[in-house]
Amino acid sequence: MPPLRRKADPPPPIDPAEWRPQAFGKKGIRSINDPIIEPAWSGVRVIVRVGRGPDGSPAVTLTDEDGLDSTAEFADVAQAIAAAALTDELILDGYLTVEPTQDTRGLDMRAMETPTKGELLTHMLVGGRIRVPEPKRQLDPDRPIAFVAVDLLLIDGDSLVDLPLLERKRLLDTALKADYLVRITPFVRTPVGSLALTWHAQGFRELAYKPANGRYQPGGGPGDWVVVPIRSR
Repeated sequence: MPPLRRKADPPPPIDPAEWRPQAFGKKGIRSINDPIIEPAWSGVRVIVRVGRGPDGSPAVTLTDEDGLDSTAEFADVAQAIAAAALTDELILDGYLTVEPTQDTRGLDMRAMETPTKGELLTHMLVGGRIRVPEPKRQLDPDRPIAFVAVDLLLIDGDSLVDLPLLERKRLLDTALKADYLVRITPFVRTPVGSLALTWHAQGFRELAYKPANGRYQPGGGPGDWVVVPIRSR
């Protein structure tokens, strides 16, 4: 009798304390079914953990992509997140960036476009980057740093990484109160339309495409998210 082949045990789930931000992949945009489209934020990518301290007050830690604790460096932002949390325990994915606090008065709102289908097809087939002119508006680095939440991974002990992204987005809106130093990223379903114009005028160079039904990969490896440049006329 031939020996039976034993199936390997599934890998143990990653401890939430070890979660890292899901990386962007390099697949073509056509591989994304029913995409959610967001502005692609710059800055420091962090995992934010909100819990309760020994005295019952909110305790917030910020961990960057390398697993280093950045809480003390951005203490004002951590304090703002603690005040914005609407529940006792959260794990959030997001960015520390000056982009949300820029002065938006007097922006040039001339038409901007996402890449054409032909440009996207060429990008998918031969690779490389679509050439994108720099926006005329430059970021002011002296503006206050804010936290922009792009995803909700855990709430009150319940992991959400296996829920569809669109459901995680809905829960994120109920878990965090937006304020000057705490923001929730805007998003749109296709077509992106005039929002590409607005985002480019605000200084964004790229759009993030994420599948509405996609799950989150907390191990830090590349997932099913991609970045597409915004094209200027």
